[in-house]
Amino acid sequence: MHAAIRCVALALLAGLPTAEAARTVRVYDVAVREAASADVPAAAMRTALVRATGQRAAASDPALAMLVADAPRYVRLSRPGADGRTEVSLDGDAIDSAILAAGRVLWSAERPLTLVVLEVAPGAVIDAGVQAAIEAAAGDRGLPVSIVPAATLNLGSAALASREMLLPAARRLGADAVLVGRGDGGAASIWQWSLASTEVAESWSGAPAAGVHGAADAFVRTAVVSAVATGDAEVRVSVSGVGDLAAYAGVSQALSRVAGVRQVALEEAAGNTAIFRVTMRGGTDALGAALAGHGRLVPAATPTPGVLALTWLP
Repeated sequence: MHAAIRCVALALLAGLPTAEAARTVRVYDVAVREAASADVPAAAMRTALVRATGQRAAASDPALAMLVADAPRYVRLSRPGADGRTEVSLDGDAIDSAILAAGRVLWSAERPLTLVVLEVAPGAVIDAGVQAAIEAAAGDRGLPVSIVPAATLNLGSAALASREMLLPAARRLGADAVLVGRGDGGAASIWQWSLASTEVAESWSGAPAAGVHGAADAFVRTAVVSAVATGDAEVRVSVSGVGDLAAYAGVSQALSRVAGVRQVALEEAAGNTAIFRVTMRGGTDALGAALAGHGRLVPAATPTPGVLALTWLP
């Protein structure tokens, strides 16, 4: 039986704004439910990969399969939690580096706090399963949410309110976005969803969990577009002194930890030299400046035209 993984999103958050009020998600702290003890690390890793990349397919991505297979070595802490769950903390720095080295992109841990507003016809009752499904999907995707009654916004019908009305109401409550769901209150019903934020205005239909998944997908797409618009560039980096797997892992980790780096991928390796493709804001000059003063990744004695030439010191 597949592990059912769930955590309540707001329990995983610590406040740190995107412009004013985004939240930093604890991507690598995972609560695993209904899994045999031997399966817990892999189950936790699959959820962490989805959260870290923002992609639902990341859990079964062949490029990331080794992370799932080797999940136990990334576990920092595992202990019994509430309601039969197992609380797992994973090595986020190492996993981030591996994701980037596999050619995949990370979704920033700073994510928009999203109000979820549910509207039903007068007299209708919202099933308890609706909130449970929303919270479970939010935990799986790493999207901070807060479910509030429609009356909280003081706008009449939230589903009919304009984006210009919804966003100020959300900000008054300390949030960045509003996800409005309109339906008959059933946990198995199809709801009409609309998302409003500074950068997103989209609508779709689906079950309660589909509301969260659609919002997370929209935020991830927007993040990718924003990265392109702000001038991300690909830099070829040649590193000598990479003679074994430990050196390769050290270089990959050093490159991926540079602020602004979105992707690190190995292009080729020959002898003790490895060539990486690094995607980051500002390109070659920015990467070189960011690495200035690094203790082990230093400029090579002989520059190489068109390539940032570095040496990895033992």
